[in-house]
Amino acid sequence: VAGPKAREVLSALTDIDLDTDAFKYMACRQGEVAGAPAILLRVGFVGEMGWEVHVPADYGVHVWKSVLAAGRPCGISPFGVEAQRVLRLEKKNVIIGVDTDALSNPYEAAMPWVTKLDKPDFIGKASLETLQSAPASERLIGFTMLEDAQLPEDGAAVVRDGVPAGRVTSARYSFINKTVVGLAWVNSDLADEGQEIAVRVNGELARARVQQAAFYDPRGE
Repeated sequence: VAGPKAREVLSALTDIDLDTDAFKYMACRQGEVAGAPAILLRVGFVGEMGWEVHVPADYGVHVWKSVLAAGRPCGISPFGVEAQRVLRLEKKNVIIGVDTDALSNPYEAAMPWVTKLDKPDFIGKASLETLQSAPASERLIGFTMLEDAQLPEDGAAVVRDGVPAGRVTSARYSFINKTVVGLAWVNSDLADEGQEIAVRVNGELARARVQQAAFYDPRGE
């Protein structure tokens, strides 16, 4: 259940305290939702306040209908995975295995916050300590297309002087931005904010601009 009124809707169905101080982001609580035993996770992938609601399968239809009924005054509506893909991209949320691969590291992906090097030891710690101070050869960047109707396929080449200099990992049309937005790995010297890059679309080169901030709600308000 996601959106600016997610707390209002779920609060009508559960006694679990959903206030921000009581139920912080990434927290987990057990209780009941619409009378069903439930595990609530304060997580989301669409850039809005939200909760995952896990219930036994036998309660699924009942809880689904209850959430829709509780949310009807707010104009609630179901959305699918493709909509989720657009929403997560607008927030620059990375899909591991799509926007990253076995050669990626969190420093080049602008995600140093995922590493906790103060732990005694873990698999990969030595490599991460080395990578932390190593110069980056590639960067994961956000980009916006500068021309209408230019939607690069996942894996499309970023080109400089006729030579491949990166690859698109995800791109979708963003209705709120009224243009195509995406993520791409590029040579590190192409990763500066506002820099113009060329992306291959339908056999032609199309113009795009690097944008490091999220395409929607960059301050996380």
